[in-house]
Amino acid sequence: MFKAGYITVVGKPNAGKSTLVNKMVGFKVAITTPKPQTTRFNIKGIITDENSQMVYIDTPGVHIPKDKMGEYMMKNVESAIESVDVIIYMVDASRPTIDKANETIMKNIAGKKNNVILCINKIDKIEKGKILKIISIYDEFFKSVGGNFKEIIPISVYKEDGLNILKECIVKYLPEGEMIYSEDEITDITERELVEEIIREKALNNLNEEVPHGIKVEVTKFKKRKNREKQSVYDIEVNIICEKQSHKGIIIGKDGAKLKQIGTQARIEIENMLEDKVNLQLWVKVRENWQDDDNYLGNIKSKI
Repeated sequence: MFKAGYITVVGKPNAGKSTLVNKMVGFKVAITTPKPQTTRFNIKGIITDENSQMVYIDTPGVHIPKDKMGEYMMKNVESAIESVDVIIYMVDASRPTIDKANETIMKNIAGKKNNVILCINKIDKIEKGKILKIISIYDEFFKSVGGNFKEIIPISVYKEDGLNILKECIVKYLPEGEMIYSEDEITDITERELVEEIIREKALNNLNEEVPHGIKVEVTKFKKRKNREKQSVYDIEVNIICEKQSHKGIIIGKDGAKLKQIGTQARIEIENMLEDKVNLQLWVKVRENWQDDDNYLGNIKSKI
């Protein structure tokens, strides 16, 4: 009896959604940073074993949109909730308060026919005695808006605590059927998109709070060739687009130090991913209000 289906992971920014998907898939398909709104579009991570195929959909963190990019991100979340077999609703145990964002999420998924699993993440950061209280608060509110959690599972993605239990519960609610993707596929995003995301991750981790969410990474050249020693080399050229001239200077840094740091960290990870040498060149360009320009939001729109 083979089972296959889609699992959407939803929650507020920094609940641990992308880290969970990466852990479950066993491969880094989604970038992770401590900053909110790191994930901008739906990313699929696929894990196949002899008994099942689970297609995880990592979604942007739920927030109030302030521009077109934010609106498209929230549309991505809405589309990921529809027609999936299991919804994993992730809550940060260290920030358990039910605020407007949490209320919005639970109200949106309460009326769906999907199987909803509540995951209380980051239990390693709180006293064990507080877990039952958090579960009670969320369970009570979800029932008050017409919902019903099929399972409630405390986990720590960081400590890999409870993940096997979560996997068993997910498989239980998947329908019987054939594979959706071939057994060797692990994600639906291209190598080019992975490169863009890796560079954006390094920028997010190396820049201060003012700049990161106003940047976009755009690969303009992605070409494989042989060098003089007949070794494979990827020539990759990239634009880092920011909104303000002052941001451009911050990204480049004094004597280009910050941009070099971002590029070096990204190149190492890209080489590990592609398993070949990489010649990476980065440029920084200013495009005011790009987050409201459909011409620059193509990949975010295309994932809806």
